Amino acid sequence: MAESRGSLSDSDGFKNNIVSALQLAKAELETKHEKANFIRIIMRFPKIRAVFDRLRAIHARCDKSGDGEVDMEELTEAMTELFNEGRAEGRDPIKPAVVARTLSISEVEEVGGMKTKGLDVKQFIVMCAIGFILAEENKDLSTFGGMLAAGDDAYRSAMSDVVTAYLSFDREGKGYFTADEFNGFMTASKRADAAKSFFTYERWAELDVTGDGKVEFEEFVYAFSKWISDDDEEDDEEDEGRNRTKNPLTPRVTLALQLSKSVLDKQKKDVNFTRIIMRFPKIHQVFDRILSTHAKYDVNGDGKIQLRELTDAMKELMNASEEGAEGIDMQQVENIFMLSDLDHHGLEEGLDAKEFIVFCAVGFIIAEAGGSKSNRIISDHDKELTEEYHKAMMDIVGAYLTFDREGKGYFTSDEMHTAVQECGKKDAGTLLTPERWRELDIDHSGRVDFEEFVHAFSTWVTAGDDEDE
Repeated sequence: MAESRGSLSDSDGFKNNIVSALQLAKAELETKHEKANFIRIIMRFPKIRAVFDRLRAIHARCDKSGDGEVDMEELTEAMTELFNEGRAEGRDPIKPAVVARTLSISEVEEVGGMKTKGLDVKQFIVMCAIGFILAEENKDLSTFGGMLAAGDDAYRSAMSDVVTAYLSFDREGKGYFTADEFNGFMTASKRADAAKSFFTYERWAELDVTGDGKVEFEEFVYAFSKWISDDDEEDDEEDEGRNRTKNPLTPRVTLALQLSKSVLDKQKKDVNFTRIIMRFPKIHQVFDRILSTHAKYDVNGDGKIQLRELTDAMKELMNASEEGAEGIDMQQVENIFMLSDLDHHGLEEGLDAKEFIVFCAVGFIIAEAGGSKSNRIISDHDKELTEEYHKAMMDIVGAYLTFDREGKGYFTSDEMHTAVQECGKKDAGTLLTPERWRELDIDHSGRVDFEEFVHAFSTWVTAGDDEDE
């Protein structure tokens, strides 16, 4: 282990520790006879973005006030929660001075930018990266990013890629690089054409956030996080009307999936789609119950249930009293409604039967993650029905996580294909065909999120109903 250089509670000492950690990472690369190669890292952007998506979900979880920033109090509370989840087992207790210094150094301010009281999403990713390299240097140190690395290979790999990308420019691990070193990388790269197309003068301007002519590690991570998510922002511009990109519940859904994955992992339950296919009859019974409720509250018989009708439906499904109904967060209900509105017809037109199943599934995982019964569409007075509902919903989550192995909130066709190949079972291979992908990718984005999956899954489970009719 490299020797720490100074106290983590003062600015100079903290910077020295970062430099020491970077030099350790550089030495490890040399030991493995590997070179820091940014072009190779570019090819790994999708995997890194998947981890960054998870960090965005954690940021949303930390942001108790909902102002888009995480302050010292919120961060310390989140760290305590992560400790309780066992992710930092064996590390020293939280040191407020270290948390404060890490938060301070992560407050990367753009030229002309306004000082804020906390960390936005990109600054939060900076904090996680700093915490990661410091914890790698000192295995006993309790830092946010280091805690997340415990037993999480995808996270460790992504953060290692971030450090390697930085060392592509700061070859000495001195804690910063200059414009000359930046230009020198492009000249030295064996894939100069690819490097020049990516590393333009505009990129340097993005890197040198403070405008002082040199780029420190935290500035690099700040710009890097933007590069990773650039195509996401383009997608938002192309489709301003897509509900999911604008919905404030999206990070919570992603986090809920990650927590569900953690629960399944702790229970040592192997997510197996073929096994879930065998439970289709039981899941079908639960879907029938949801569909009958949808039909009951479709007052005008148009096949849709409007937002104003959902409160009555939820009261019945939850067996709630008038007082219990008051505890329902209607703003959250509206957000779940919009996530479930996959045909984008809006609040007035309402949800069809399969979209109502999506509504129930999203409400379920959010409630499970929060440990609350509010918005759990279940019947508390009938234990057997309650248990079957819970099992069916967890089957849906398990089926989804067959493809989204990291719980990042979406999966691609390549990930689906890989999962089917690894499954090697006749039943799953027959069901998960290219035609099924077209059913899954409703918005033709090339990615399938949880809501789209549930919509298609409900069709598969009830596929024989139309034939019976």
